[in-house]
Amino acid sequence: MSALTDFEHSIASARSLTAMYSELRQRRGLGRRGRLAPENEDLLWLPRSAVVAAISSLDAYVHAVVYDRVPHVLRANPLPAPLADAMASIIPIKNGNGFRDALPIILRADADVELANRLRTQTLAFLSFQSPEKVQAAYEMIGYAGIFDAVSALWPGPNSTADDLRRVLANYVRRRNQIAHEGDRETTGAVRHMQPEYANRCAAFVENLVTRLNRHVYGP
Repeated sequence: MSALTDFEHSIASARSLTAMYSELRQRRGLGRRGRLAPENEDLLWLPRSAVVAAISSLDAYVHAVVYDRVPHVLRANPLPAPLADAMASIIPIKNGNGFRDALPIILRADADVELANRLRTQTLAFLSFQSPEKVQAAYEMIGYAGIFDAVSALWPGPNSTADDLRRVLANYVRRRNQIAHEGDRETTGAVRHMQPEYANRCAAFVENLVTRLNRHVYGP
């Protein structure tokens, strides 16, 4: 399956979590909206999980695109500087021994694939592509500088400048981190409440972003 198809499955899973939240509210007789009492705050983990899943879907999509494009970009001339720097970190040739170690890869007919695989397993697999800065860096590696400017040009309507898109994504990533790393609680210990509409807006934004990222790299 393509990176976009995999993403579509993932973002659908995020939306199913908010649907489950709404259904469980009704089953508990809590109505469709309104702040939850402490005994029902366990339900908040469904929209929270939807936010985490949506941002993870973006992360996985960007990884997949980078993995797909790196072998092609390695054959490009000139090679993007960020990719050249990344390659230098996995095949450091500083002396004769370094060259001897690298030579079997250099001489392989499928050297581009082997180099891409090494970059993936030694470096990229340990990176997260969620924040605007990390997403931008990922696309610079495969030769797409100014990716948020390019996406903004494909995004009609108000509040869709490159700065707007970076700001909105950064806010969703910040909330994702509060959920994942802080249990979504204030420093006082109070629970942060969340309506399913927030999680749905997050999923919709991520889907719009990925759709336009995909169009910019792979076409309509």
